[in-house]
Amino acid sequence: MYFLFRKRLSFLFTFNIKNGKIRVQVTVLKLIEVESMFNKDFIFGCATAASQIEGAYLDDGKVPSIWDKFCEKENAIIDGSDIKIACNSYYKYKEDISLLKELGVKSYRFSINWCRIINENNEINYKGIEYYKNLAKECLNNGITPCATLYHWDMPQYIFEKGGLLNDDFSDWFSFYVDVFTKNLSDLIKDYITINEPQVIIFLGHRIGNHAPGLSLSNKEILLAIHNLLKAHGKAVKIIRKNVNNSTIGIAPCSRGVVPVNNNNELYNKCKEYYFSLRNDYEFPNLISIYSDPVFLGDYPNEYYEMFKDILPNITKEDLELINQPIDYCYQNVYSGDYYDLIDDKLTKLPFPYGYPEGNINWLQVVPESLYYIPKFLYERYHHPIIISENGICCHDSISLDGKVHDPNRIDFIHRYLNELEKASNEVDIRGYYYWSLLDNFEWAEGYSKRFGLIYVDFKTLKRTKKDSFYEYQKIIKEVK
Repeated sequence: MYFLFRKRLSFLFTFNIKNGKIRVQVTVLKLIEVESMFNKDFIFGCATAASQIEGAYLDDGKVPSIWDKFCEKENAIIDGSDIKIACNSYYKYKEDISLLKELGVKSYRFSINWCRIINENNEINYKGIEYYKNLAKECLNNGITPCATLYHWDMPQYIFEKGGLLNDDFSDWFSFYVDVFTKNLSDLIKDYITINEPQVIIFLGHRIGNHAPGLSLSNKEILLAIHNLLKAHGKAVKIIRKNVNNSTIGIAPCSRGVVPVNNNNELYNKCKEYYFSLRNDYEFPNLISIYSDPVFLGDYPNEYYEMFKDILPNITKEDLELINQPIDYCYQNVYSGDYYDLIDDKLTKLPFPYGYPEGNINWLQVVPESLYYIPKFLYERYHHPIIISENGICCHDSISLDGKVHDPNRIDFIHRYLNELEKASNEVDIRGYYYWSLLDNFEWAEGYSKRFGLIYVDFKTLKRTKKDSFYEYQKIIKEVK
């Protein structure tokens, strides 16, 4: 197979599979020019999240979030850090937007911190609303379309103390916040994502407990939390439609690629079936269909009812109709995947060979074909236009002696994944791609130890330094224009 790097090198990757192990040989072929297959309407963007970059801990009426509290827990964050300052983007947003303009993106996906909008007395914080108005105006004044994620994990602590996702009133509390926000910004923001990575919210935050709020719930409680989260999504969609003319709406789950190692049709179909399966009663909160089937197809998967028939939450016809509100896009966050083959007629995950390329984090192996197969699988099941809402890699970045940040691994990653996305775009409807992330930032439980940004942030001085990958992504965007 070939990965064609626009005006760069082309490589031949040869897979040799023996005894269920992958051996990869890489041959550099030649310099080659290829014309991008993305059209001029394709959305190239960058993404961030409020808690990871804003800082301004309790400034201008903000109340504590579950992540503010989680950071106070001993050993919760690997480097002992917190989000009180982060990248200080609350005060440096104009500088960040100017960097986005220089980068040339069409869209900036940022999230709204619920804790800045509604306080513990259920009062509206207009200073928080004013901040996001200014942020959206700054985007628009620089020719950038704002895309707002309404819930990127910063649940107010006072909501959690009322029961959080285990309280059936959660969706109403969320709805009040969404209603207030969208009414106030209806003329500035038209593109919305309701919830980011519901799998991570539930699996890491409520099953494993290494993300806020740090719970380890039973299956029965997990199922209730999922259902309440999806009802919150459905109510938010209805509110956005009511308040915002010409809105576009989606939800942004994440998934790991189930990548066949050859073009065998049987293997392809088994990989797709496995991708959407619930697999087992421990891992199910981390998988795709339990969230996306109700949103796009109007009901939970059959496996859901079979696996959990004795502990299901109360699911009404009205609930399912609510969750199944019409939306515009199938967003998806994609970083990595695994290779699979049929061995003795059984679908088998193949181990990565020693030294296989990966990011500076244990789950991010470089599997570019994930950005080919995941969009195909999603489109074939849900029949909605695809937007990749996050894709990126963390590397061991540092300031070199020349004062620059050289990150060839990230450049290589971006090209490989975009080549696969281009390939998929010839077969299914793909509308956009957001690189994660604009800035190095607070990487949740990993603190500031993992750098995903196109821009290096010195977390002592808060100085921004554009990495080589910034300029490379800029070139890719210009080629499409």
